[in-house]
Amino acid sequence: MSKNRVYYWLLYLAIVIISTYVLKKTETSLYQFSLNKYTGWFIYAMIILTGYKKFVFDPRKKGE
Repeated sequence: MSKNRVYYWLLYLAIVIISTYVLKKTETSLYQFSLNKYTGWFIYAMIILTGYKKFVFDPRKKGE
C-alpha cells in the first residue's frame, strides 16, 4: 500500500469518526419525529458511502 493510500484511509476514518460523533450528538434533539431520524441516518449513510468511494475505492482502482 502506498503512502497516499494510507493518507486516504486515515482521512476516511476521520470522516467516519466525525460524522458518527455529529450524528450521536444531534440524535437526541433532532429525533423527535421519525422523519428526522430517517433523514439523519440517510445523510450519515451517504457521507460514509461517498467517503468510501472517494477515499478508498477510487485510489485502489487507480493503483495508488
